[in-house]
Amino acid sequence: MKNRELEVVLLKEMQKIRPSFQIKPMVDFKHSEEKTLPRIVSRTLNNSVVEKYEVREDEKKGIYKQIEVHRHTVSFTFTLSKKESEEDVEVIRNHFSHIVGSEWWIDRERKELVIEEITDLIDISEYTKDGYTERYSFDMIIRTLEENIAEIEHIEKVELELKVKGGITWESK
Repeated sequence: MKNRELEVVLLKEMQKIRPSFQIKPMVDFKHSEEKTLPRIVSRTLNNSVVEKYEVREDEKKGIYKQIEVHRHTVSFTFTLSKKESEEDVEVIRNHFSHIVGSEWWIDRERKELVIEEITDLIDISEYTKDGYTERYSFDMIIRTLEENIAEIEHIEKVELELKVKGGITWESK
């Protein structure tokens, strides 16, 4: 699963919990004209392959399956309006905390991801010349599964018929 695709899946799940929140991956947020509050912005901090498997499925056809397990670290930043509070963010965080370490989404939703860990909620609110901006953040560490299949025709025997014409000579040293 690609970074943006994973972020969108998680953001949509968050929006189901709090429909009033605008959701945006950071790559889209930078170029977005429409920025409203409250909002959730996601950013993938890290994506690495932690395990890789290769399986040969069919001896005659030569079907190879490569399975990669990716470990993503995704950060979510919540910017609130005056109507929301830290409790709204905590409700979203708690929803995901209940499925940490389980294969809940793989089994029930057919999404190939498992939430490994959720960090604590951090208050990153700030005072600026325009006023007070209430913001919170937490990170999720997620494992995703990516499967690639290649079908290579199996060749059992190769027969070559060579005809040499003319004055070609070959010496081996």
